[in-house]
Amino acid sequence: MSSATGTDLVSFVEAPGAFMEPRPDLVIERSRRYTLVAEPGNTWAAVEGIRLGGYDVDEAVANVARFLARTNTRIASWWLTERTTPHDLEERLLAAGLERKDDDYLIDGLLATAAPPPGPPDVEAREVASVVEHVAARRVQYDGFGTPAEQRLSDDALAAEYGRTSAPLFAAWIDGELVAAARAAFARCGALLIGGATLPPARGRGAYRALVRARWDAAAARGTPALTVGAGAMSAPILYALGFEKVVQFRRLQSVASRS
Repeated sequence: MSSATGTDLVSFVEAPGAFMEPRPDLVIERSRRYTLVAEPGNTWAAVEGIRLGGYDVDEAVANVARFLARTNTRIASWWLTERTTPHDLEERLLAAGLERKDDDYLIDGLLATAAPPPGPPDVEAREVASVVEHVAARRVQYDGFGTPAEQRLSDDALAAEYGRTSAPLFAAWIDGELVAAARAAFARCGALLIGGATLPPARGRGAYRALVRARWDAAAARGTPALTVGAGAMSAPILYALGFEKVVQFRRLQSVASRS
């Protein structure tokens, strides 16, 4: 069983990167002010556990821009909570040029420390076991999220991810068809659930629920039986029904790397 305390787990929800270990495919920079996390070459990076206090906001924005450049990533998600300082940081970041996307702004930070129920018996959910499955599952994520064509990697680039990522990919099959996929980033306290997507025709049949349980089983097998996730309007009702509890409320802002 995990030896993490309740305080550790709450901190894990707010700043999971602070509990992860750096790997060649994962860059983590920790400081007293924030934790920066990115997979080099990926689209997204994260700014977590933000405690700027009286630190210069413009300098923090510049530091994150330099981090994006070093990791060849493009968009930094700044995860603000009620524990973020200073209290007016959101207004100051917006004034410094960050963006707020109203349809991806309020996110529930959820935690589960008991096993969620299994998915339906006709859904098979497990970690992908081959390059072919990995590429197919990544394509399902693209289709499930409606990712624009210009943001999609080639099959060769997707194949190169297999076995190298810090966040293994899980997939769900119904009647032998791959219909949903999601990632899990494993850390000292548990697993962070990332990128769950189901193809529209298969929604409502339990594929997402089955993927949650598969990732719980993987975390429990590692001795860290806990799951955390940032849940939006589509996934939050499912996760609450599976026993997740809200720990923090995120307000997400983003900064985009300069193309100059």
